[in-house]
Amino acid sequence: MRNVFGAVIAACALFVVMQLGACSKEAPEPATGNTDETSVGTTSEFVWLSQGTPAGESTVVRTGDGRETVESFMHWNNREYTVNSELQLNADGIPIAQRITGISPFGATIDESFAYENGVASWSTAGESGSVTTDDPGFYLPTEYGSLGITTLVQAALKNIDGELAILPSGTARVEKLTTADVDTPDGSQALSLYSIAGLGFTPTYAWFDENMEVAVLDFGGYMGMYPKGWSSDVLDQLSTIQIAEDAAMIERISGDLAHVLDTPVLFENVDVVDVELGILLEDHNVLVADGKIVAISADPLESDDAKRIDGTGKSLMPGMWDMHGHFGLSDGVLNIAGGITSVRDIGSVHEQIMELTAKHDSGEVIGPNTYRSGFIDQASPYATGDTVESLEEALERVDFYAENGYMQIKLYSSIDPEWVDDIAARTHEHGMRLSGHIPAFMSAEQAVRAGYDEIQHINMVFLNFLAGDREDTRKQLRFTLYGDAAGTLDLDSQEVEDYIALFVEKGTTIDPTAAIFDTQLVHHAGNPDPTFAAVAEHLPATVSRGLYKPEMDMGDKVEEWAASAVAQAAMIKKLHDSGVQIVPGSDHMAAFTIHRELELYSEAGISNADVLKIASLGSAQVVGVDDRTGSITIGKDSDLVLVDGNPLEDISAIRRATLVMKGNTAYRPDELYKVVGVTPFVPSETL
Repeated sequence: MRNVFGAVIAACALFVVMQLGACSKEAPEPATGNTDETSVGTTSEFVWLSQGTPAGESTVVRTGDGRETVESFMHWNNREYTVNSELQLNADGIPIAQRITGISPFGATIDESFAYENGVASWSTAGESGSVTTDDPGFYLPTEYGSLGITTLVQAALKNIDGELAILPSGTARVEKLTTADVDTPDGSQALSLYSIAGLGFTPTYAWFDENMEVAVLDFGGYMGMYPKGWSSDVLDQLSTIQIAEDAAMIERISGDLAHVLDTPVLFENVDVVDVELGILLEDHNVLVADGKIVAISADPLESDDAKRIDGTGKSLMPGMWDMHGHFGLSDGVLNIAGGITSVRDIGSVHEQIMELTAKHDSGEVIGPNTYRSGFIDQASPYATGDTVESLEEALERVDFYAENGYMQIKLYSSIDPEWVDDIAARTHEHGMRLSGHIPAFMSAEQAVRAGYDEIQHINMVFLNFLAGDREDTRKQLRFTLYGDAAGTLDLDSQEVEDYIALFVEKGTTIDPTAAIFDTQLVHHAGNPDPTFAAVAEHLPATVSRGLYKPEMDMGDKVEEWAASAVAQAAMIKKLHDSGVQIVPGSDHMAAFTIHRELELYSEAGISNADVLKIASLGSAQVVGVDDRTGSITIGKDSDLVLVDGNPLEDISAIRRATLVMKGNTAYRPDELYKVVGVTPFVPSETL
């Protein structure tokens, strides 16, 4: 959805154009970051790639008097992002004025300004504004990170012995050099240094600097990257490998301290157990786990001399939750586990990276959920995304490749030729895999299901069967705008809709709604927090929460129509569930917190909390085919468990209040995990 590839693109949305000042065509400015009237002006040009495909350009001009201008245009997955910045620095390299304008990837207007004068720092964005009287304003961090002068921020921070820099409106950035690598450039070999910048998000941001301490290369998880115009794109592959290893080492350090591997059994006493199979709460029970398995469940006291005892009074023990639409990197594992998400189906990421990530999670090297993989296929076109194919034969070969590498599913994207779907479905099913995805342009959802789709990603695709059918080019943003304009007009009680849902039931079609991200698109207005994260915004790092107050979608003059479509979305989800269609929860956005809101939306739509919790656990495990070993609190199953404060059968939001999370024989304290990613914990965790 709006992040394209989940956490990777969440990072890109935050730092997608952090390009100010790298590898200048003219003589570079001093490494100190100071600017004065004698400084030499520079112009820098950069190229953006998205998985090998050209994705835009950025131009940076420094006039030598502390003024920097940036013009950027990026395009990926039918998103177009235009952002322009005019920045004025003082003699110490600190922003004293900035104006940022442009258009967001979903069409909303970008208009942000900052000024520091006469001891008053003031700022204004499309979603919020503020001011503070101060002698030392710090370094202003825009909500539109794309215009952030990462070069000037790092240079300013490195003037301080500890590499720290106060951020305005709040927070602290901390800069650290990690490693150095030699790369080939048109001017010969150059040494680039990798720096981490902590404090700008949940986990550090990375940037590669040249010997003059100017940004040269940015890499976002191997999916998207930036490098100087005229350089070979090979530099991205080289540096991405190194950067991922450094990021993994950072996550491994966290895992070593915060993953509590258990060498004794754990006994939950006087705890209410959520039985998702029966949809009831087993009050005042005792649950014993040992060696990563559930070994006993009883209303009577259980004896275990060597067990770690946990008092569950006032708490509920529930199965670990699932995210069935993840696109994540190493750092997302911390948020997922802290939020009680113990299993994630990655719905399509770079093969080499997801294989490495799966191995690290499975081995316990890094904190993260159990992972399951879906292979991604799109056909080359002006609207394509990811690693594309040119022909049906190549698509079938890709299916074979994913099968050989242990993938459980194939996801097709919007540019796939509808005439290919039958053959791709047949090959996928021959391998015992499932087929899912977006509905290809000029194909209806009904046609896709009849051709072999086992699952549909995104609730808008369910509606577009009627709103667009096989008539419209849904590779374009029409798949969002038409949904907002017209979903509310669909008669959900019509015979046409009844027959459509009956087809899903007949074919056993699963729906992955990703309702939270569409709810955000349909009802988010400037000045209010993003509804998906409104309940947690005050707990998030300020550098993250500020951006939640400005919408990315442009509703135009159809606010009422989009609100009606949000009502229709909820009604459709309820109708699908009541009709017996399997729904699975997916984030396609910020890890864990999006799933919490997704499940709340199901409850608000009228699905019972008991059914919602089953959808989040056993139902998802059944779709993946691992319900024999996880998904419910059953003797003999893996101890993938979440202890929450309260009763989620009465209050679904209790899922946000995890006090202990177990994945097999490893236990985690959510408050510890949240703190290391800058999140204020929701409740105290259990003592281990």
